[in-house]
Amino acid sequence: MIPVMEQTLTRPQLCALLGVAPKTLYLWEKSGQVRPPRRTRRGWRAYTPRDVAALRRHLGRDAPSPPARPAARDLEGLSARNQLAGTVVSVRGEGLLCEVVLRLGDGQEMSAVITRRSAERLGLRKGQRATAVVKATEVMLFR
Repeated sequence: MIPVMEQTLTRPQLCALLGVAPKTLYLWEKSGQVRPPRRTRRGWRAYTPRDVAALRRHLGRDAPSPPARPAARDLEGLSARNQLAGTVVSVRGEGLLCEVVLRLGDGQEMSAVITRRSAERLGLRKGQRATAVVKATEVMLFR
C-alpha cells in the first residue's frame, strides 16, 4: 500500500485524463496487458506518474507525464468515487422532470433523470461540460 500523495490519481481521474472508459482500464489490468496500480490503505487504486507513463505507452501516446491532477473539477470529499466527465448532448422533458444525456470521453452516453429545477440551477445546456457522479443506483450531475 502507498500513502495518498498529491501526485497519485484515482481511476476516474486517470480515465478522464487518458480518455478511456474505467471498464477498459479494468479489463487491461485483469488480462495483464497493464500492471495494476498499488492501493491506498483505504483500498483505492492510486496511479503514480510512472503508471500514467506506462499507460500512455500502452495507448501509443509517448508524451511526458501529466501534471499531478487533471484539470477536471475534483470532488475529493464526496463519498461517491465514480465520477464521469462528459459533454451534455441533450436536456429533454417537460413538467417536473427532464432527462439529461451526457457523452463521455470515449463516446459512450449515459442519461440521468433529474428535476427540471435542478437542471436549471446547474445551468445544464447542450454542449456544456458536466460530470456524472454515480453512487449505487443514484446519478447526480454537477457543473
